[in-house]
Amino acid sequence: MNNPTGNFSNDTGELVAVDWGTSSFRLSLLNGEGRLLEQRVSGRGVGQMRREELLPFLLGEIAKLPGRARALPVILCGMAGSNIGLQNVPYQPCPVDPQQLAASLAPLGEADLNACIVPGLSTRTVGGELEVMRGEETQIVGWLAQASEEERRSSWLCLPGTHAKWVNIDKGEVQQFSTAITGELYALLSNHSVLVQGDQKFSREAFDSGVAASDENPDLAFNLFSARTRVLDQRLPPSEGAAYLSGLLIGSEIRARLDLASAAPGADSTVHLIGDLHITELYQRALAHQGIGSRQYEGADLALNGLRQLYQQSRKHD
Repeated sequence: MNNPTGNFSNDTGELVAVDWGTSSFRLSLLNGEGRLLEQRVSGRGVGQMRREELLPFLLGEIAKLPGRARALPVILCGMAGSNIGLQNVPYQPCPVDPQQLAASLAPLGEADLNACIVPGLSTRTVGGELEVMRGEETQIVGWLAQASEEERRSSWLCLPGTHAKWVNIDKGEVQQFSTAITGELYALLSNHSVLVQGDQKFSREAFDSGVAASDENPDLAFNLFSARTRVLDQRLPPSEGAAYLSGLLIGSEIRARLDLASAAPGADSTVHLIGDLHITELYQRALAHQGIGSRQYEGADLALNGLRQLYQQSRKHD
């Protein structure tokens, strides 16, 4: 049944949770205790389809679920709520806590579903520039649910990816965040520049060299060319240029955020890394180079937990 209020009505607590990004789709069926019963994962992100194809695709995936699961409440996060998604859901301004986010769930008005979409978050930099996120806020809610009281009081989170997010948690709220387009820069420079040439293989040693080079010259615009000149100087094998570039970019990103972390009064010195583990491992190596401790969390698991937490909070508003 269509849900005009943005609140869920389901006494069992069972749920269909959908994490729908630009290039990926993940539908999870959860029982009342939050146990995963079934999951469907594909590359059918919202950026891979025309907008008019999104709703039929979602309904088709739900129709594949067993029996009564097809009528369960649905909660969606990520790009499903963007201007290229199912419907454009306004950003929730920071500071915000999970309870406020749950109260702002947007009902999906176009389908015969008891469905809601999690809004993204927005904030402003000191200079007044707009910052936004979609999808990461749900991972943050999942992290907050399992964090210690001390961690919820004051922490720094880093969510690496195409657009990495650095998030300041204060008193259980997302206070502010900033974005580094490190992943996108890496893709552009490694595929469409003279810095990386030929077939590549990943080398931890080359990555570490890139991180160290970011210390030697903090000006990234002048430092990037070393990815080419080290090959010309035979200090770096051509096949390891991408690994070196990755270290250079991630190291520079971390150096730029160190001032923020040190400026947060009482903040836990550990950086909490949320995302795909093969990426967070690289950030952990780069942070260790700076003498900073970190912990890794699987982003997909936290997103699922976050969707469930928001669903449960929403039921309290019924």
